[in-house]
Amino acid sequence: MNLLHGLRQLRNPWADGPEYITQCPIQPGATYTYRFTIQDQEGTLWWHAHSRWLRATVYGALIIYPKLGSPYPFSMPKREAPLLLGEWFDRNPLDVQKLAAFTGGAPNASDAYTINGQPGDLYRCSKQGLL
Repeated sequence: MNLLHGLRQLRNPWADGPEYITQCPIQPGATYTYRFTIQDQEGTLWWHAHSRWLRATVYGALIIYPKLGSPYPFSMPKREAPLLLGEWFDRNPLDVQKLAAFTGGAPNASDAYTINGQPGDLYRCSKQGLL
């Protein structure tokens, strides 16, 4: 059994991990479909890239609802909305990583924090009237 960030995957260890270890990297402009079976699990998890600093830009929510007819383990929510917290860099994240490796220091701080991919109205990278 393989464990993908808390998600048990039966007989599926070959597509989770850094490039060149468990799979070849996905080439720019290419697509990749990751098929796996989820059994007896529910909840909200997240996925992200494992290739260098792409994990700073490629991520999302994975929501597994209970089977139809199965009760929630708590009162059923009236409304649900996933919240993904992230960082936004005003430069290529790979350049941030290279600079940190060159200097031996920690990577520079991000230029903004994001909620669901959006930085909010207080940053110059914001969309007009976002909130």
